[in-house]
Amino acid sequence: MRRPTRSKPSSYSVGYRRPPKATQFPKGTSGNPRGRPKGSRTVGALLQEILQQKIAVTENGRTRRLPALEVILRRLANDAMRSEPRALKLLLALYDRYGELPETDVRLNEILAEDREILSNFLDKTADPKEAKNKSGKRRSGYEH
Repeated sequence: MRRPTRSKPSSYSVGYRRPPKATQFPKGTSGNPRGRPKGSRTVGALLQEILQQKIAVTENGRTRRLPALEVILRRLANDAMRSEPRALKLLLALYDRYGELPETDVRLNEILAEDREILSNFLDKTADPKEAKNKSGKRRSGYEH
């Protein structure tokens, strides 16, 4: 390895995180000139492609083509039904996170209807100028002190 020669002393001091000027990349030149190769894909893109790939599955004597993710989830459910504790724990965790029941939507709509009624009553009361003012003539904020 050849050491760079100094022709004149400079105020630049070489040390920790300060390499010699001669070994630094020139201004405007990338440290990764060729960059990421074209056509290379991320791990997430590869995983998504693999899980969306169709697989031939025989069910009740019929062959169907299902996405790999669906096959994995069906197998997990079958293992959980055979009382495998790890599969059961994972399936229940997935259900808690992603499972939606139609009853939940109905109850949510009922709650929203009640909220709409409360809001409309509140807006009707505050829209009436006689009720919206207190004794000092100022509008009430809705919070009592």
